[in-house]
Amino acid sequence: MQNEVQVPLLEDDDAQLAAVRQQGLPETVVPLIDTYEETVGDRDRFLWRWLYHLFPSFRLSCVDADRSRTVRDAKLIATMYIVVADDVAERHADRATFDELATIPFDGRRPDPDRSAVDGDVVRFLMDLWDRFEVAYDAGPRADEFADLLRFDLRQALQAIEYSYLANRHPGLVSERALWRYDARNMLMFVYADIDLANASSFDSSDLASLRQVIDRTERMARIGNWLSTWKRELDEGDWCSGVVVHALESDIISREQLRSIRQQPTDDAIDPVVDAISDSGVEDYFLDRWRTEYENASRFEPDIESVDIGAYLEGFETILRYHMASEGKK
Repeated sequence: MQNEVQVPLLEDDDAQLAAVRQQGLPETVVPLIDTYEETVGDRDRFLWRWLYHLFPSFRLSCVDADRSRTVRDAKLIATMYIVVADDVAERHADRATFDELATIPFDGRRPDPDRSAVDGDVVRFLMDLWDRFEVAYDAGPRADEFADLLRFDLRQALQAIEYSYLANRHPGLVSERALWRYDARNMLMFVYADIDLANASSFDSSDLASLRQVIDRTERMARIGNWLSTWKRELDEGDWCSGVVVHALESDIISREQLRSIRQQPTDDAIDPVVDAISDSGVEDYFLDRWRTEYENASRFEPDIESVDIGAYLEGFETILRYHMASEGKK
C-alpha cells in the first residue's frame, strides 16, 4: 500500500514559484497586510501569496460555490493571526504579548494592549484583524453550528505555539514524540476545515467524526512539508526545534553539543556540519515515508465519507508538498 502513494517532484520549480509571486491578493485583505508590514513585518508577502495560491487545492468539496472567495479570504486572515502569534512567541520570546493576543478569539477576559511589557501595537492590530475574521466567518450559513469546534481548534493551535515557546526556553523538553503531539496543530488544517464547514450547506454532519480523522492525518502531512522546507532556515536563526533536526538528534546523527553551539552563535562554522550530516543521513527520506504513511491512513476513511470528496482533498496535499519542496527557505 505505502508504495502506491507517490510524491512527484516539481519539474520546474521556477515556474511554480513565479506563479506564487504573481498571485494576486484580495482587496479586502491587502490593507491588513499593509498594516502587518508597518506593525510587525517579520514575513514578506511571499508567504501570504503562497498560502492564498494554495488554499483552493485543499478546500473541502462541499463548500458552497458562492462562498469559495469568502472562505479563501477568511483562511488567510486566520493564518495571519496564528503566524503573528507564533512569531511573537517563538522568534521574539515575548510571552507577555503572546498571553494578551491569545485571548483575542475567545469570550472572557478582553486583551489589554496597555498592560506593562506588552507590545500594544501588535495586540491592537490582531484585535482588528480578528474582528475582520469574525465578520467573514459569521456570514457562513452554518457558522453557529461549527463555532464551538472552531474555538476548540484555535486553542489547540495556540497550545502548539506555547509549546514551541517553552521548547526554545527549555531545549531538554523537546522530543520527536512531543512534536508530533503538539507542534503539528499549528498547521491549522482543522481550523481551515471548520471554516469550510461553516460554508458548506451540503455537508452531512454524520461524516464529521470520520472527516476529522482524515484531517488529523493531513495536519501531520502539512507539518512534515513545513519541516522539510524550513529546517535549514530555522537553524540559521538558531532554532533547532524542527522535527527534522530533533529526529537527527535522537538518532545520534548530530550531537546536543553541536546544537548548543548553534544556539549560542549560529555561524556557518557551527551550522554547516549539522546541515551536511542531516542531508547525508536519509532523515528527509524518513519524513517523506511518514508523509506517505499518513496519506494511506487518511485514504482508508474515504469509503465512510459521502458528503466530501476525500480523494480530491488528499490530492491537494500532494500539491502542497510539492510547493513546500519548491519554496524551501523562502517562507
